[in-house]
Amino acid sequence: MSLKESIEFWVPPSLIALGKLAVGKTPQQKIDRYLSGDRTPWSPGYEPYKQQTIQEVLQNQSLLEIFDQGQSLPSGYGLYLDERCVEYPWLFSKLPDVAQYVLDAGSVLNYEYLLDHPYFANKRLHIATLAPEYRCFWEKGISYFFEDLRELPIRGEFYDAIVCLSTLEHVGLDNTQYAQSERYSENQSNDYRLAVKELSRILKPGGSLFLSVPFGKYQNFGDFQQFDAALLADAIAAFGPAQAIEKTYFKYSADGWQVATEADCADCKYVHSDEWFGKAKPSDGAAAARAVACVHILR
Repeated sequence: MSLKESIEFWVPPSLIALGKLAVGKTPQQKIDRYLSGDRTPWSPGYEPYKQQTIQEVLQNQSLLEIFDQGQSLPSGYGLYLDERCVEYPWLFSKLPDVAQYVLDAGSVLNYEYLLDHPYFANKRLHIATLAPEYRCFWEKGISYFFEDLRELPIRGEFYDAIVCLSTLEHVGLDNTQYAQSERYSENQSNDYRLAVKELSRILKPGGSLFLSVPFGKYQNFGDFQQFDAALLADAIAAFGPAQAIEKTYFKYSADGWQVATEADCADCKYVHSDEWFGKAKPSDGAAAARAVACVHILR
């Protein structure tokens, strides 16, 4: 999770709003300033620009069909943006309309602009994460519970669809920044298997698991790890028997994000947020992951 996303997790929305008023800039003004500059990821205006971009994509049915079919993305798509700009459209292009109970395992959907999407209008959405977040939308009918994905208090075969985007890479590692507890200062890098097994257990037969992880050359940053082909295969195997498994890879380059193969992404390195605040900033403008693997498993 980026510094900006961490701030959004722990700072009350009311204080963020007051801060915006204090500096006298609206989200659109921040976007305009960001676009008129060098578009450095995580600089002022980056987050509202990313959100605006994703909202526009989620409203573009033609582009969502491209994601659904795994076709080539437009040239320059998502330039200077992190992997959320491909993860969210990929997910929303594939979420099953017939699903009634949906679990967000990891709280990656806990943003108002996503929860207001028409898809969730008639769904029972549950959000599971380690600890309470200041950003909370219970008034929208969202149910929150705070548990470890490795041991969930949910009966078997309950959910029609489970979403687990950019979460497995954190399981079993140092999650004190999210849970505010030394209990989660861990170094169990294989515990993603336990989480996948639990998600398989609580998914209905015929249900769908949607997961994504940063992908490429294996890297362990202490608080998360980037998956390589071997770890991804191991995570999928932990799920157990499946009707179908569909893997889609996206890779970032100087021309933005594009559909790729596993081999194309094998040597990709993650850009840790520290790099953007240091002296040697990434020359290609990559904001975080340079490749991401998105997996749809049909139980």
